[in-house]
Amino acid sequence: MARIPYPDLSQIDDAEVLAALDRARQVGTPRPESQAIRAHVPAVLKSFTQAWMDTFVDGVVEHELKELCRVYVTKTVDCGYCAAQRSVDAEVEEDHYADLLMFEKSDTYSEREKAALAYTDSIVWDAGLATDEMWERLNRNFEPAEIVELGFFIALTSGQQRWIKTLDLGHREVMAETEAGLMTGGA
Repeated sequence: MARIPYPDLSQIDDAEVLAALDRARQVGTPRPESQAIRAHVPAVLKSFTQAWMDTFVDGVVEHELKELCRVYVTKTVDCGYCAAQRSVDAEVEEDHYADLLMFEKSDTYSEREKAALAYTDSIVWDAGLATDEMWERLNRNFEPAEIVELGFFIALTSGQQRWIKTLDLGHREVMAETEAGLMTGGA
């Protein structure tokens, strides 16, 4: 069970919070459990949801590429809760993630994907990896607005996944009926 108790969702009457929770039930990325924890502070839930919608669901970078970066973060921070999730809006086959942790050596990924994953690695793990060569690679593959959006999204998802990992969340602990966003065979 989560280390922070879930709020009583039946006591929530804020329409914007209820809409965010309903979206989590229907779409599942983010899942209802993490959104329910955020609902303890409506401003946190609302600001996270707005940033998530603006930079993950919508935005200037294709959703599938952002999902690839999100799953890379999940695999590298080893968050089991997040690892069982997939965006229902991204058209990415599960086998596309198989070589993710060795993306640089893999033939699976395009140069654009590899540039985004290298950027992800530098943001999540080692800013020293953000060399002139990496920036040249980013600038060959992305417009400035795309680099900004991707960087912000990667930082947001990395921080959230690290935080969520400390909460010890489990799937189906709230809104248990929803399977939305869980990968086949997900936890």
